[in-house]
Amino acid sequence: MQSLIVGLLLAAVSGVSVIAFRHPNGYARLFPYLLLAVTGLFVCVTVWHIAVELTWDRVVPYLDADLHRTAKVSKNELAAPYEWLSVAYLGVMAFLWVNLKLPPFLQHTDGDGKNKNNK
Repeated sequence: MQSLIVGLLLAAVSGVSVIAFRHPNGYARLFPYLLLAVTGLFVCVTVWHIAVELTWDRVVPYLDADLHRTAKVSKNELAAPYEWLSVAYLGVMAFLWVNLKLPPFLQHTDGDGKNKNNK
């Protein structure tokens, strides 16, 4: 399962990069929707994480001491690894932004080099 997820992730990254470099204007139009989708997913995970933590805080006073450890393990299985997901969210946002800015930058620098050689 892990290799399937990694393969899908690499395919998605490659596909987004190919679109960004081959069709920079199209990617610029697609960029806000990608940001919205990634941010919406992150908001959903954030709401899930907050719901799990708030529920845990409300349930703990009613737990027997014997069941506390088992319940904590179950809560940890439900909770998202939020720190890692936050870092991943920032990484995806940076990746999308770099794909937006890098192709025009490279075209601009290539254009300057051609003008200097032609003079």
